[in-house]
Amino acid sequence: MNNVSQIKEYHANIGKMLEQQQLKQAIDALAAFIKEVPEWDLHSLFDETQTAYRYMLQYFSKGVSDPHREQLYTELIRKTFIVNERLMRARLELFSSEVYYSTMRQYRNENRRISDFQLIFESFTEDMAMARLLNEGDVLKKQTDALRAVHEEDQNTFFCKVWTSPVWNAQQVEEARNFIGSVLVPANDTALFVSAVTMGVLQIFDVQKINFLFDAYAHTNPQVSQRALVGIVLICLTYGHRIAYEPDLLNRLQLLQENPEFKRHLLNIQIQLLRSRETKKADRKMRDEIIPEVMKSSRNFDRSKFRLINPEEDLFTDDKNPEWKKWEENTELTHKIQELGDMQMEGIDVYMSTFAQLKTFPFFRNLCNWFYPFDPQHSAVLRVFPEEEQKNNFIVNHILASSFFCDSDKYSFCLTIENIPKAQREAFSGNLTEQNEMFKEMQKTIATDRDTAEVIVRQYVQDLYRFYKIYPRRHEFNDVFENVDLNFRNCAVLQPFLSDAGSMRTVAEYLFHKEYYGEAESMFAQLADEGAATDAELFQKLGFCLQKKKEYARAIEAYLKADLRKPDTLWTVRHLAQCYKLTKQPEKALPYYRKALEIQPDNTALLLHTGECEAELRSYDDAFARFFKVEYLKPDSARAWRDIAWCSFVTRKHEQADKYYARLLEQDKPEATDFLNAAHNEWAQQRTEQAAQLYIKGCRMQNDTEAFIALLMNDADELAQKGITAQDLTLMADVIRYGMQSAD
Repeated sequence: MNNVSQIKEYHANIGKMLEQQQLKQAIDALAAFIKEVPEWDLHSLFDETQTAYRYMLQYFSKGVSDPHREQLYTELIRKTFIVNERLMRARLELFSSEVYYSTMRQYRNENRRISDFQLIFESFTEDMAMARLLNEGDVLKKQTDALRAVHEEDQNTFFCKVWTSPVWNAQQVEEARNFIGSVLVPANDTALFVSAVTMGVLQIFDVQKINFLFDAYAHTNPQVSQRALVGIVLICLTYGHRIAYEPDLLNRLQLLQENPEFKRHLLNIQIQLLRSRETKKADRKMRDEIIPEVMKSSRNFDRSKFRLINPEEDLFTDDKNPEWKKWEENTELTHKIQELGDMQMEGIDVYMSTFAQLKTFPFFRNLCNWFYPFDPQHSAVLRVFPEEEQKNNFIVNHILASSFFCDSDKYSFCLTIENIPKAQREAFSGNLTEQNEMFKEMQKTIATDRDTAEVIVRQYVQDLYRFYKIYPRRHEFNDVFENVDLNFRNCAVLQPFLSDAGSMRTVAEYLFHKEYYGEAESMFAQLADEGAATDAELFQKLGFCLQKKKEYARAIEAYLKADLRKPDTLWTVRHLAQCYKLTKQPEKALPYYRKALEIQPDNTALLLHTGECEAELRSYDDAFARFFKVEYLKPDSARAWRDIAWCSFVTRKHEQADKYYARLLEQDKPEATDFLNAAHNEWAQQRTEQAAQLYIKGCRMQNDTEAFIALLMNDADELAQKGITAQDLTLMADVIRYGMQSAD
């Protein structure tokens, strides 16, 4: 079997066997292919595991008592996982053309160890300091440029070597710890090291490398520590089932709770990973709404018109409670630029589509550059903005120092500027420099502290997102943003760490704000069941989520609890009424609609809903009063006309019904049901020919003969009260069919 996808699928199936504790089947499947690889230590581990399991089964079959049997069985599954992972790597290393395995083969003869690279990077720091001390002018530039060139080549080699390294042994772990403990290694190199380890584990599981990431999380530099924690989280989300068989890793996770900042950091990463879901939405909004709207406004500024939304069409299905202030924002479509700013301030990645086209530079051919923190001293930046210019240049000081751009995009920006002719670039920079003071004032209102955990995580996650979505050979990687459930609640390993009421509420609020109602509902429901929150708002939001899921009975339960905690709130009362109406319980909906009208007596939407409930309960006098009031308040309300016309038809006020149906049919765009109901009224007055003509017109508008006839049959009971028999309906249905055929 030399097909890469088949090998991966085969070993994934073995992994599933082990998850389901089908140890014998997994061992047999591994035995079929382990002979293909020459690694004696792998054969030794497999034989040891297989033999131990056979002995265990023999003792078990003989009834021998063993208090450690369960522990041994778990250990055998863990070892079989290791054999499976190492065997897949060994098999693919032989022939796979994927970038991971081709890079592995490329650096196979690179003999420098982690400790060697530590000395190299420490020397770079010292050499740069010495060069600045002993030289100046062109000599200094030439020497520092040469040092940077070598250093950047070493960085790429180091990244690739670490990324594709096999399972670490104790010596490599010790060297890695010494590396991150060195105060002379540049912090950016240490951060890059952490990313290389993370990407390596996401490729092939390695307990020792994960242990190293736990060590790196304790690093004093937040760029290093936050990257390490993001790596731990992504590994847990990707390998949750696998980590369950690594008690040492589970213990280390538990120990992290002793860090007072751990929960805050973890919650921040959870929100940022969930926020990454919004990138596609932001991308579409930029492409389909904001950019076209800006272009349209620039062309038609003086000809813009406003289209008023008819409030009577509102069924309250999307009206979140205005009292929910914490996560709500004003993002009206008519303010596209402000909306973009709001999204940006919230931390949503709004620049993905903009910078996606700027990742084709040779700079990004080196894999490590997708993960290297932005460094103004990098040669790619200095080619555009020399050190002297950086001291006074607005672009570097403000745009490139901004927390809104991730590191990858900052490099893209510099590489793009480099391709602009020098004269234009200087003019551009000059114009911006003139506005320097204005932008300085603006920056005071924006949090741009690049050292905060929140900013670092946001930028790093965006860097990772770009790699998985834009890197030319991205399809050779398991896209964690596409194929992994990023909600910690669904990860058995991480879920306990954010299970307290405060953390759950924060995550639930974010999911609710972003309209992931299914996920938010389960968290709100758990909070409610555990009694973690007794405020009305929680039950309001729980009910709203359930209503969105069309679970109206459960939504009613939640709304009733909200009403109990905060009685007679208009929003709650209104939604209770609506859910009762949607569940065909007008008798229960009506009291709530009437209560809502006591609060807002002139709300036309409430008047219509109340009148419709009264009409369903055959309280026609009350219903007429509601509908006529709406007509008085909104003389052009087509919905009020429809309700008045229908109630007039039902109560045999046919002349009044004629008047309102005539109004409806004279509209620019009458509905098919307007013709249907007008025909009912004609037929009830024994004007059969006129009724048939209206039915056929309505059927043409419906453009589906049988669907229209089904609507006719649905009103059989009301028509029967007007003396129209079932046979009459059958004949009229055929009249409509013939009429439609002649029209064709």
